[in-house]
Amino acid sequence: MTSVRYGRAASAIGEIWIAETDAGIAACSREDSPQPMVDALNRRFPDASVEPGEGRPASLAKDPRLDLRGFSDFDAAVYGVVAGIPAGETMTYGDVARRVGSRGAARAVGGAMARCPLFPAVPCHRVVRAADGWSGWGGHVQLKRRLLAAERRPR
Repeated sequence: MTSVRYGRAASAIGEIWIAETDAGIAACSREDSPQPMVDALNRRFPDASVEPGEGRPASLAKDPRLDLRGFSDFDAAVYGVVAGIPAGETMTYGDVARRVGSRGAARAVGGAMARCPLFPAVPCHRVVRAADGWSGWGGHVQLKRRLLAAERRPR
């Protein structure tokens, strides 16, 4: 039986909820309460135990391990590609679609990004529109701009 543990952790966008399995990060949430994330995890892992964990979850390291079970093959492939976009770089929705073998599926990639419960482990803010190198990113334009600017600053 899969065990899903969750807790609060620090991130570049402040304190977030992170849920983990032995395979890796299964979900992240910026909500005040973990309940919406827990409900979604119970649907995704119907035979799992989803409970608060001891201590703090693993960090959102440079290349965090992800648990992509329970997602459609397309969404899992998209999340895998996006997780590999280096900090400070961007990729268009069309580029992501080509990388997952679905040329012409840029809108479908946008849908997968809109559903993605793994931000910031999956850096959705690094996916941009081809027309202008930008996109609204779920109404959080200022956060997207701030994150990309911070990633592009020399260290």
